[in-house]
Amino acid sequence: MTWTRKGKRDKTRFLWGVVFLALATGLLLVGAANLRSWRGASLQGEGSQSVQQKAGVVKNGVTLPEEEPRNEPGGIKPGIVLIVDDVGFSLASAKELLEVKVPLTWSIIPYQSHSLSSLKLAEEHGIPVMLHLPMEAEVDRPGLKYQINLEMDSESLRRFVRRAAGSLPGVIGVNNHRGSRATSNPRVMEAVLSEIRDLGLVFVDSRTSAKSVAFRMAQEMKIPTLRNDVFLDHEASPLAMRKALERAFSIARKKGSVVVIAHARTETLKFLKTLSQNRPEDIQWMTVPEAVR
Repeated sequence: MTWTRKGKRDKTRFLWGVVFLALATGLLLVGAANLRSWRGASLQGEGSQSVQQKAGVVKNGVTLPEEEPRNEPGGIKPGIVLIVDDVGFSLASAKELLEVKVPLTWSIIPYQSHSLSSLKLAEEHGIPVMLHLPMEAEVDRPGLKYQINLEMDSESLRRFVRRAAGSLPGVIGVNNHRGSRATSNPRVMEAVLSEIRDLGLVFVDSRTSAKSVAFRMAQEMKIPTLRNDVFLDHEASPLAMRKALERAFSIARKKGSVVVIAHARTETLKFLKTLSQNRPEDIQWMTVPEAVR
């Protein structure tokens, strides 16, 4: 009888151990999924509701909103500023970017496996780097950690920006990763931009939402600022990217400058390597620091 009770107790303990292990494994998987979501949810989730939804001329992911102030590099001939987002997930991709023969600005996601190694690579080759700041999107569940979210108070928002920028020493500016919900919220953006201003950084509004208030607020706060005009790889085929680039050149000629965002992806990297071929003589390629100088 004693052995039977002991056996039952041992069996019960074993079953509880299995349950505990399953719960712990589940929690770890959820946390990992949150981190991976920065990489997986990018242009397709946010770009489809971004610059092409603005008022004005709308065509294939590009908008020319006449009613809004343009980027004003000032004193520089018509130019194109090309920012490559999502650097930091792959060191191999960062090394491929070194093969691109036009000036680039890299925007690095913080806290990823190759964030610091990509930063070091950029520094060694004199490439300006920005912080690609993860921010809450309309499709996100409210309150997700590891990104700027609407449930944070002002001090928490500022601390998040400060720590993220501090994790990538030497960054010259910040642009938003996703963030359609966050960049549309004045309270959130006031805190985020206040910290960016106090850190002495440039801000680029990626414009992942037609409702973004970020660019106007940054201007009002006297922060050196630009805004995205064209997602180069909204459609990742070579033909679509070539058409997007030609439209970007047209914007630069008409307005004086254009900001283009691309992503560190296989098809995009292949296309970027062709940019030195047949580039227009009347268009100057610029980095972000050159554009806001």
